[in-house]
Amino acid sequence: MAAAIAALLASGTGPASADDGPGIGRLSARADRLMREASNAVAAHEKAQDAVRKGERRLADVARRQAAEQRRLDALRATLGRQARSEYQGASGLGTMLPLLTSSSPQRALDAGVRAGRGDRAARQLTDRVTESRDRVADRRAESARLVKGLKAQEERRSAAREDIEAKLAKAEAEVRRARARVLAAGPMPTGGGNCARGDVGGHKRAGKGRTGRAWVKPVSPATLSAGFGSGGRLWSHTHTGQDFAVPTGTPVRAVGAGTVVFTGCGDGFGNQVVLRHADGYYTQYAHLSRIGVKVGSRLDAGEVLGLSGATGNVSGPHLHFEVRITPQFGSGIDPLPWLRARGVKL
Repeated sequence: MAAAIAALLASGTGPASADDGPGIGRLSARADRLMREASNAVAAHEKAQDAVRKGERRLADVARRQAAEQRRLDALRATLGRQARSEYQGASGLGTMLPLLTSSSPQRALDAGVRAGRGDRAARQLTDRVTESRDRVADRRAESARLVKGLKAQEERRSAAREDIEAKLAKAEAEVRRARARVLAAGPMPTGGGNCARGDVGGHKRAGKGRTGRAWVKPVSPATLSAGFGSGGRLWSHTHTGQDFAVPTGTPVRAVGAGTVVFTGCGDGFGNQVVLRHADGYYTQYAHLSRIGVKVGSRLDAGEVLGLSGATGNVSGPHLHFEVRITPQFGSGIDPLPWLRARGVKL
C-alpha cells in the first residue's frame, strides 16, 4: 500500500493535504466523510496505544515485585530447611524431658525447655511466613497472567484501529483520484508546486545518543513554533494536521528519530516532502522543503539531515510543516508536540 500511496502523491493525484488549496472536502463529500471517520479511528488507536503503555508499565512493576517476593521466599525456605536439618540431627525422641531428668540443675533444664518452646513458636512463625510469601508469589503470577491477557486485547484493538484507518484512507484516496480526474477532464487544475529539488544538503551530522540510548531530537533548530495541530486557517481544508516551525529557507531539517525513508515527493499542497517510518510504528513527515537530500530506503539516525526547509507547495511563507502519523497516509496524523515530549524532546 505504501508504494501505491507514494505513486499517487508523486503524480500529484494523491489526497489533498491540509495545506492543499482545493481541499478534500471540495473534491468529494464521500472522501471527506471517510477522512473524518479515519480521524475517529486514529483517536481509537491512540486510546488503545495509551492503554498498552500503561499495561506494560503495570506488568513490569508486577514482575519486579514478583521477583523480589520470590527471592524472599527462597531465603525463607533456606532458613526453614536449615532449622529442620538442625532439629532432625539433634532429635533424641525424648524432647525436652531428657535434659530435665539428667541435669544436675533442673531449673536450668526448665529454662532450656522454655527457650525450646519459644524456638517452636519461631519455627511456626517462620513456616507461616513461608506460606504467606508463597501465596503472594502465586498472586503476582495470576496478576501477570491477567495483565498479559489484557495487553493482548489492547494490542488487537490497536491493530484493528490501524487497519480501519488504512482502509478508510485508501477509499478516500480512490475517491479523490476519481474527483480529480473529473476536474482535470474539465480543464487544468492548479496544484501547490514543488519540483522535487534534490541534491546534497550537507550537514549530515548525527546527534549523540540520549540517556536511554534512543535519541529523539527537534526537527529544526531553533524550533520556533507557529501554526499548531488542529488550528484553523484559510489555507487548510479543515484543521491543521501538523505542527509548523517558522524557519527561513535553507534551514537544515533533521530526522527526529532513527527511521527509514518510505516516501519522498512533491506536487501537492505539501510541496517537497519526506516521510520516515520509525521502529515504534509511527511515521513522521517533513514538508515544504526547498531541497530533498535522501532517497526512499535510506536509513537515518536521529538528528541526521534529510533536507532543507523552504516554501514549496501551498504556503504563505517559508516554514517546516511537521506531522506525526499512525500510517504513512495523510489523514492519520496526531498532535506532534505531546508525541515529541513523551520522547524527551523539549520545544
